Amino acid sequence: MNIASLVKCNSLAGNHFILQRMINHMENRYCALLRGVNVKGTAMKMDNLKAAFIKMGFTNIKTILASGNVIFDTDKTLSKEELKNFIEEELSSYFSYEAYVFLRDAKEIQALLTDSASFPAPEGCHHYTLVCDDKTVFEELKKLFESIHHEPMEQFVVKASNAFWIVPKGSTLSSEFGSKILGKKQYKSCLTSRNKNTMGKILKAMST
Repeated sequence: MNIASLVKCNSLAGNHFILQRMINHMENRYCALLRGVNVKGTAMKMDNLKAAFIKMGFTNIKTILASGNVIFDTDKTLSKEELKNFIEEELSSYFSYEAYVFLRDAKEIQALLTDSASFPAPEGCHHYTLVCDDKTVFEELKKLFESIHHEPMEQFVVKASNAFWIVPKGSTLSSEFGSKILGKKQYKSCLTSRNKNTMGKILKAMST
């Protein structure tokens, strides 16, 4: 059974050790999660985004959906932070906008999905993963969430180094947490979010 099959059958948590062995060979493969792509006026075609990553010298490039998710292999001798900064600078120049990028490898996405399985979304709710490189932000957001009104069934959960937001469908943009907290300018450079299903598709694509 490959990673794609495990994701499809929702067996991530139960097959942790199998997955661990299968992704060890992907140490030079990342997914770049871009913030704010194709929302609020930031239009970007995925073919153009792929071309930008080719120009940067990356290989085996795949884009997942239209929300700015790019899987790529790299042979650059850069730290993860240096690689992030390089991509942000190149994308900012290529598309003439201020790019914010979050890099995750397959192990990190696997851990994220395993953690998220502990907090299933009730029927009729979206399940979002918050992606942030400064984990202290999650505790700050948790306190803010607890201090404001939130929708019935809406939850904000922090587990280990990951955070999850569960919100009723149709309330993502209208909820006080989504509109007034997550949209704050201070979080623009350090935070993005993805639907749990999107993260599953990313992990599946990283295995092929």
